[in-house]
Amino acid sequence: MNNSRVLVIILILFIVLAVLIGKLFTIQITQHEKYSKIAERQQNKTIKIKAERGLIKDRNGELLAYTKDDVSLFVDTRMTNKKEKGIIAKRFAAQFGKSEKHYLKKLNSASKNICLEKKASQGDVLSLSDFIASGYFQVEDYSRVYPYGSLASHILGYVDINLVGGNGIEKQFNKNLTGVDGYKYIERDVQGRIVTVNQEFSVKPAAGNNVELTIDKNLQRILEEELYQGLKKYKGKSAMGIIMNPNSGEVLAWSNQPDYDPTHVPEDSVVRRNRALTDMYEPGSTIKPLIMSILLEEELTYEKEVTNTENGKYKVKGVTIRDTHKYEKLNSTDIIIHSSNVGIAKLSDRINDNIFYRYLRDYGFGNITSINIPGEIAGQLKKPKYYSKISKNFISFGYEIGVTPIQLLTAYCALVNGGNLLQPYIVKSVRDADGNYIEEFSSKKIRKVISKRTSKRVIEMMKGAVSDGTGSEAILQNVTVAGKTGTTQRLINKKYSSSDYNASFVGFFPADNPKYISLIIVKSPQIGKYGGRVAAPIFKKIAERIVDSDKNIFDNKKNEKTIDNPQYAAGDEANQEIFITSNLPNQNMDNRIERKIEYSGNRSTMPNLYNYTKRDAIKLMNDLGIKYKIVGSGNVIWQSAVPGTSLENITECEIKCQLSNTNSRLRIN
Repeated sequence: MNNSRVLVIILILFIVLAVLIGKLFTIQITQHEKYSKIAERQQNKTIKIKAERGLIKDRNGELLAYTKDDVSLFVDTRMTNKKEKGIIAKRFAAQFGKSEKHYLKKLNSASKNICLEKKASQGDVLSLSDFIASGYFQVEDYSRVYPYGSLASHILGYVDINLVGGNGIEKQFNKNLTGVDGYKYIERDVQGRIVTVNQEFSVKPAAGNNVELTIDKNLQRILEEELYQGLKKYKGKSAMGIIMNPNSGEVLAWSNQPDYDPTHVPEDSVVRRNRALTDMYEPGSTIKPLIMSILLEEELTYEKEVTNTENGKYKVKGVTIRDTHKYEKLNSTDIIIHSSNVGIAKLSDRINDNIFYRYLRDYGFGNITSINIPGEIAGQLKKPKYYSKISKNFISFGYEIGVTPIQLLTAYCALVNGGNLLQPYIVKSVRDADGNYIEEFSSKKIRKVISKRTSKRVIEMMKGAVSDGTGSEAILQNVTVAGKTGTTQRLINKKYSSSDYNASFVGFFPADNPKYISLIIVKSPQIGKYGGRVAAPIFKKIAERIVDSDKNIFDNKKNEKTIDNPQYAAGDEANQEIFITSNLPNQNMDNRIERKIEYSGNRSTMPNLYNYTKRDAIKLMNDLGIKYKIVGSGNVIWQSAVPGTSLENITECEIKCQLSNTNSRLRIN
């Protein structure tokens, strides 16, 4: 009986042994590769090391954004027992000043990886370097830091929880700023504790590249502070401001108010939006100097030519154009100084539709500027085939055209720098962590829009707009300022509001050699309303602080009353005031030369324009309602429409002009 039991036991042992041998054979021989990989995965692990995101600096090397190398501390509760949890809770409570109960509650909350401390500082991590416990491990958890809070928030943008750029420079240069992650190869024991780090197979992370902006932190602070104060003072809904170097296209400061803190990104997309880039508006009277530059460049007017401004009320094609101030007549300079809608609208009729459109297109309207920030829109610029009978009139004082603030200021840079349209830019360079250049940006000329001579002539007019006109609130002591105000009714529910306005001002200084140019826009101010009363004073405060910080622009000049007969006027006509008569009274005409086009010929047929001056030919064709295209300057030498031809048979007359030495100033048929 006992022998039988022994035999059964021996048999069972042999069977178990056979099974074990078979299993070992399977593990070691037939499925060796499979189980080797399982063991390797359990013992060896690759841990990703997050690369540090690149820095963003201002033009002077001031840090505007950097990455803080925080560490988050975890425990895998599946590898700890009650005693070890108590040890961990006690050590963490001593280090971070929280109760042991706080950490025990976390450790007992679930059987998985538990984060005990999120983004612990390097000091705390160093203090815990000697701490060893089952399941305890550290994970690098970088934080993006913006040391000046909301400063330049719409330029810098922000990052998400994975440090991926969500807007602004952070988004536009995300690939450059994002480094290459590394990893370390570790070996663990059966309890999951790190035994060693295999340096041979580990790879160090490569930090992202650094981006240097054209922004000046000090100018940025000045702009933001004064915009904020101005918005509060005039009780506006929002405000925008840009400061540029007109000779290079560099953006020196850029602000939208209200702004936000990039470390606490608001849910409201309107607050996050870079409105100076993404929102278009009707520029109002700030477009007038640009229109005047077209007229001067095409020799369709000059400084002393006088236009009947109809006492501030002019009816054209069934629509009434009004001026804020009533003037019976103004010369072309005064049209800019006193911002006459009637005057500029009348003069705009002289410009051929296609030429009018071409110049505005050349100034950059209807196109993106291609500045290196995301989200830019192109605005709206009508093509001539879509013009109504009054489109040019209204565009001439800033309606029926949609522009962005950066577009308008870029156009103004061309207006005042001698006529060169430059591509605006806000990034100077991209460099690697060792300072080597990856990419470099510089001034880029797009095209020539107007001549240097025309640029200087318009600057003289804009100096008068500050010294004697609507921009007087922008006058500085010892530095000459030139500029132009703008006030536009806002389009609300497809109707222009009589109480809701955009107030704006473009100014630059020193006027004779502009170094800084700035656009200020306040949306819906409840106090002041007009650009000259709201935006110009804000500009002045900004400019005063810039002058105080940059003594190199001190020119010991003041804005003085506009000088008659400016040195940039056209030929011998600069010393004359010429009247285009439209039932003007004869009073106040002393010491002036009156010039009248008194055409006595058949007004239903094409006149002979030979030897007419370009200006006189245009005036006569406008009077007769003839569409025209003019090539060249000086006196008429050829016309496509044969004199005497019925006007009903003429769709457009091409005129060729040529400069000559003739003394003939006027031809009357």
